[in-house]
Amino acid sequence: MNDIEYQISFVANSVERILEQVDRDIISPTFGCAHPAYWRDRTSDFADMRRQEVALPLALLYTYDYPDSPWKADLRLKDTIEALLSFWCKNQYPDGSMDEWYKGERAFAAVAFSTHAVARTLGIMKNSLSEEILFRTKEKLDKTGNWLVEHDDIFKANHQAVGVAALAAVGEILEKGFFKDKAYKKIKLLLNIQTKEGYFPEIGQFDIGYTFLTIEFILMAMHLWGDWKYIEPFRRAFDFACEWVHPDLSTGKEYGICQNIHISRIAIILMSKFSQRAAYLRKKIEGRCFGFKGHSYIFSDDLRLLRNCYSPLLAYDYAKKTQVMGESEKIPLSNGQAGTVMYDNLGLARFSCCGSTGILAAVSGGLVRLFGKKEESVFSDYGYALQLNKIKATNYIYNSKVRIEKIDKGMALSCSIVLVKKFMPPLLARKILRLACITPIGASLTRNLINIVRKRIVTPINQSSANLSLSQAIGRFNRQILFQQGSLKIKDKIQFKKAVPREALFFLESVGYGQIKNYPLLSRLKGLPEKIKKLEIVKLYSLNENWELKEITGF
Repeated sequence: MNDIEYQISFVANSVERILEQVDRDIISPTFGCAHPAYWRDRTSDFADMRRQEVALPLALLYTYDYPDSPWKADLRLKDTIEALLSFWCKNQYPDGSMDEWYKGERAFAAVAFSTHAVARTLGIMKNSLSEEILFRTKEKLDKTGNWLVEHDDIFKANHQAVGVAALAAVGEILEKGFFKDKAYKKIKLLLNIQTKEGYFPEIGQFDIGYTFLTIEFILMAMHLWGDWKYIEPFRRAFDFACEWVHPDLSTGKEYGICQNIHISRIAIILMSKFSQRAAYLRKKIEGRCFGFKGHSYIFSDDLRLLRNCYSPLLAYDYAKKTQVMGESEKIPLSNGQAGTVMYDNLGLARFSCCGSTGILAAVSGGLVRLFGKKEESVFSDYGYALQLNKIKATNYIYNSKVRIEKIDKGMALSCSIVLVKKFMPPLLARKILRLACITPIGASLTRNLINIVRKRIVTPINQSSANLSLSQAIGRFNRQILFQQGSLKIKDKIQFKKAVPREALFFLESVGYGQIKNYPLLSRLKGLPEKIKKLEIVKLYSLNENWELKEITGF
């Protein structure tokens, strides 16, 4: 069983769970709703319309053969798909917009993602659906398609890319070339924001998962059209995203603003005839299974399962239609001779040391991640934490302004030690949001304001668990990594504004891909003063099969 087959098995085994998410009571006012918090639990006062996208994977399973899937021609799936489409048609605003995260949002993402899924569902099942459902859904697709024509979202590049794929799918099912022409205009707007490194920014910053998702949806549109004339900018974006793919085909949430770690199998398959790195990755995923870690981000909860379980099914279908490039190139982190590359604008660097590789993520407080000789061998040094009563502080926060400095035989950075803080909108802000979004104009102005806040505090606000860098700074953290013959040296300097008890200080580390753990400084360093205001720590690591701490001193 290879990687894609494993994911298909996961989806096929989740269908019963998926069906339970949908209101299938035909006389219910919310018949066809796939948002249980709305139709069942009453903890939400609106329906997240993106969950209706699960119609697409159900349509694929109903119509086509997949490895070990028992769902082809299962009438429960057909009935559920018609229910999902019915609710999608009934729960749009008059202009064709709909909500995702809050009432009155009229969200571009909700329109684009769900329109793409619904249009493709019709394309797959047009001979199986009732004439009434088919006619009504086409009417609504025409409306949502026209809404997308009039709107763009280049603040989040992946949304714009999904808009392209949605218009491509709508144009195909409605047989209207107008939508295809408008989709090309959206591609050109997207190309205007591509950075010199090659990625397409999310909230003005880099995010690896959304870079792959942007590429995925553009490639699906190109595949539908059979037109690859704009492939080169997206090949550049793909190859840049591959800079941060780990040897075991995972990646780190710490490298991007949205913490999205999705490595798109669809993008790998469709790009494999244009990119040598994609060809390398395709051979990997078609040759073995990478387990749940390989798709944990897109299937980790019911929200993501409903939205994303189309992914391995379409990847499987595209693989049967797409040839792979003959030549391939190892991704950098799998190549111990790839060298050191710093990306100044991103606060990220990858490096080679002792025949292996690693990452320095200044944007995440100086995280050092070291890869061993085996794919699953990885060690992460996040820095330090202060835990004193209810006070928690750390250098390990996302801050896109932290930069890496090149020094003799290594690299260095400096960042703040801050009190840990999450962004949580207060009750009053939520009430104001609800009132402001009563009208389309209010919703648009509110969205613009939210985007300003997102950019100022450098966080997506939702769908991110990152600690924020706007919290009060209580100290300074400086880190150097030095490349030596047969070893790697990390030199840290910690300075607090006020002295803190030595027992309140901890190392932050993880081995493999396990949970981050904190270890008291006193467990490794003896003779520390009872109160610490300034401390220098030097760690020496060497590589056998795994990276090992050989020596540590503190003064």
